[in-house]
Formats: sequence, structure tokens, C-alpha cells
Amino acid sequence: YSTFFPNSSMKSSMRNENDSNMKQIMEEGTIDSKLADLSVKERTDFESTSNNADEDLLLETSKLLQHRDNEKIEDDEEEEGNNRISVQEYFFPEVNPTIQRYYRFTASPTSPFAALHKRPGSIDAGGVTGLLRRSAVLPSHGTDRSGDWILVSVGGRSGWARKGRTMTTGGFVMARQFQGTEGWMGNHIFLLNGRIMLGSDAPLFFFTNSLLVCGVLLYLFIFLPKLEDPSWLMTVHQNFVITVTLFVISMSTLWISATTDPGILPAVSTPIKPTVPTDGTIGGPLGYRYCSTCNIFRPPRSKHCNSCNVCVSKFDHHCPWVGNCIGERNHRFFFMFLIGISVLTIITSMSSLQILLQAYRKTAVVEDPLTPIIPSSIHNITTSHSIPFMHVDTQTYVERLWASVLSMPMVMLFGCFTLLCAWSLTSLLIFHGMIISVAQTTNERVRNIYQYGRVQNTEDHGCFQNWKCAFCNERPRSLLPSDFTDIVVCDHSYPETLWKSESSASISESGELRAMQRLEEEEEVNEEDEEQE
Repeated sequence: YSTFFPNSSMKSSMRNENDSNMKQIMEEGTIDSKLADLSVKERTDFESTSNNADEDLLLETSKLLQHRDNEKIEDDEEEEGNNRISVQEYFFPEVNPTIQRYYRFTASPTSPFAALHKRPGSIDAGGVTGLLRRSAVLPSHGTDRSGDWILVSVGGRSGWARKGRTMTTGGFVMARQFQGTEGWMGNHIFLLNGRIMLGSDAPLFFFTNSLLVCGVLLYLFIFLPKLEDPSWLMTVHQNFVITVTLFVISMSTLWISATTDPGILPAVSTPIKPTVPTDGTIGGPLGYRYCSTCNIFRPPRSKHCNSCNVCVSKFDHHCPWVGNCIGERNHRFFFMFLIGISVLTIITSMSSLQILLQAYRKTAVVEDPLTPIIPSSIHNITTSHSIPFMHVDTQTYVERLWASVLSMPMVMLFGCFTLLCAWSLTSLLIFHGMIISVAQTTNERVRNIYQYGRVQNTEDHGCFQNWKCAFCNERPRSLLPSDFTDIVVCDHSYPETLWKSESSASISESGELRAMQRLEEEEEVNEEDEEQE
């Protein structure tokens, strides 16, 4: 970065020092050295723009920076406890010093989207690189010579956007501060003002919660009282306690799986492509692969989730019922959820079957075998009051079974539903137990990466060791902030610099650039094949 942005080191240090140090650095003439390459008129215009900055804006920015410094010690103590980065560090990372400002775009009926152009100036010049269809806060990397256009990025996709004077007139307005949720570019949904982050399928996640809660309430207070003692394996009281315990385990692990960071790899929003890694193979099923959306070389076994629009480390699959990706950091909780919900559906299915068998034993008929007599309160009639089957010669098994089903249609429907859920969930549980035993992921299993020994699985250390690693090893540290409730303060005490088009055109050597383009094409083909599978 220092090759193409000589002033980037100065800007990085200015973010970490107080206002007096910032002014001292600016007085040393580092800004003037960049103005020497401009013409006299351009230099005069640029200096006048910098000298005539709004004093109220600088004063307010100074107060915000001072407030941030006062809270820095408290934030550092909190971050040391959970070993997570702060929101300020996330949006101003040291690895990306090209970020100068953040600009806010607000979608409105008059301006529902913003266009990002290939070149600054005329709207029709150079074409469009993308459209921003929602309100967001984007990082900028510099301006053009006129100062009316800024270069913004969304991951690896960059373009020139027109500045706007106000949010109502359209365009991008400089953001002096913003909440962390405004700058997040994934498709996630935030709750409690940014304290909880759910995946892109949050509506289906809440549907799963409602289905689980309503099913357990129906079972405990409507169907379970119909069950008579002695039961097959447990008493009614024991059944009630076990059901409540499994419900608590299922709900807790479901929420942990949905709200835990699965291992998201932060995108790098900059027009500069990343350097090619040298500590591993490039491309292939178990090599580094370039993601043009996130502008990173994601490590092996990772994948870009199109639903959440993020790259996930050791990606397993995207579960719509959990509403989140299942990856390296939440797969163990997802497996525990499968255990709890599978056993719960099996118990409810067996109990529903036993209630129907009780009704079957108590069903009797009169002289006309086609007109069954169904007791009004079958669950209150003991076995001694039921008519033995041997005394009813004209009744058949089919008639008694049909009569028992008519007596309790809701139990029949509930039992069929829970039996179907138990079958699918138990099969999924067995499948995940199998891939844990061989140290694979669902994504790798579906793509048949290790089939016929074409690629060796270096993570497979035996069945016992694989289970130990899956549940006993320490989870990797999350690369995201603990929550997005904090306010990000932008430093406006130094002027924006120009983005040189010749620098962007020569960001890497020609050979490396060709290799990057080849990897992008290979990535697109592989992603299409994976989606078809």
C-alpha cells in the first residue's frame, strides 16, 4: 500500500493519536508534498478547500474523538475479556489503510438506488460497475480532481459515486459517525440494536421457534394427559420432565447456533486486489481461492455463502431452519441441537402411537358392526371397563382401528407429523455423525472431494480423534466485533486525498494480474457447479 499511497502510514497513525499530534503531523508539510505534483490553479483550489473547512465540523469531530479516547480503556478491558476486536477497529482495519472516509447513502422514493460508475465525471462516462439498492454506509478511498466524486467499495467491487449535499437530494453524504449495523454489508438481520446478529433466513428461524414451542405446548397440555399409566418405558410424570428438558436443550442450542458467528471472514473493501498467498496451493478443492465479492483469498475448506453474502471458514452448509450458516464455530452446537430435537420427536411420536393403541383397545361396537360406539371420554375409561375383543365377534380389526382414529384425529395428525420429523431429523443426525467421524464437511461430502482417494484429507486423524477435535478443541477466535451497538467515529481532521487513476491501473504486476483473473474465472465456474449440485 505504501507504494501507491505514500500518505497511508500517516493516516493510520493519525487515527490512533490525539488531535494535537494530528495537527503537528499536518504542519510538517506532508500534505504539501502531494500538492507539488498539481498545477498552480489545482493546488490553489485544493488548499482553499482544505483551509476553509467547516470549524463546527472539526470541533464536533474533535469532541467525538475525545469521547472515543475516553472510552478506549473501558472498551479495551471488555475486548480483552472476550478477545474480540472493537467496531472501530473493524471498520478502520490496519490491513486496509486506503479507507479515508465513510459516506452514507439513504434510499428514498426519489432515489431508490445509487449507481457506481467506472470513471468519475459524466454519469454516462465509462458505464456502471454496480447498483446499491439499499441504505448503507460505504468506505471511500479518495476523490477525483473536481472533488465531486468519491471512490467507494463494497468488498471487491469498487466504483465512483457522486457526492450529495443532503440525504434527501440523493448521492453520498459524508458520515461523521455511524452505527456498526449501518456499515455491515452482509445480508444478516440485527436484533436489540445490534447486540444479536442473525443470518439471512431469520424469518424461517422464527418459524422454527414457533413450530417447536407450539408443538411442545400441544403435546404437554393436550395430548400427554390422555396417556395412561403405566406407559411403555416411563410414567407420565417422567415423560413430562424429559420432554421439558429436551425442549430446553433444543431451544438453547438452536439459539446458540443461530446467533453464533459461524466463522465469517471479513471482506476487504478496497480497489486494490490482495496479494497471492505463498503458504499453500492456489485453486483446487483444498487450496486458497479468490473471492471477488469479499476481495480476499479465503483459506482451504472455506466457501462464500450466497444467502448471507459472506465467506465462512470451514463452511459446512447454510441451514434455512436455523437461519444461519453452519461453520467452524457453531457446528458443535448445531449437532447438539439435532440430538435434542431428534430424541424429542421420537418420544412424542411413540407417545402418540401409545395413545392411539389405548383408544384401539377401548373401542366397541353394537349389533350393527358398521356403527361403532366411541366413548365420549376414552381417556377416563380404564381397561377393566372396556369390552374385550373376544366378546365382539362381528367387529374386525380394521373397523376398530378406524374407530380409534376417528375418536382422536388430532392425535393421529400430530403423531404423523412428529414421526415424519423424527425420520428426517434422525437421518440428518446420522449423516452429521458420519461426516464428523471422517473429518469432512457437508460441502465437501456433496462435492465428493475425497472420493476414490483423489485428494487426501489431512484433517482425518481417526474416528476418536476426529470427535475429540470436533467437540473438545477450543473454537477459533471470531474475527467480528462482539456486537455492533458501538458508534464508529470518522476522523475528519485531515483532508481527503486524490485517488490517482494511474495507480489503480498498475496495482500489481501483469503476471500476477493475469493469474488473478484466471482464478476469478475458475472460481465462477466452480461456484456454478456447486450451486447446480
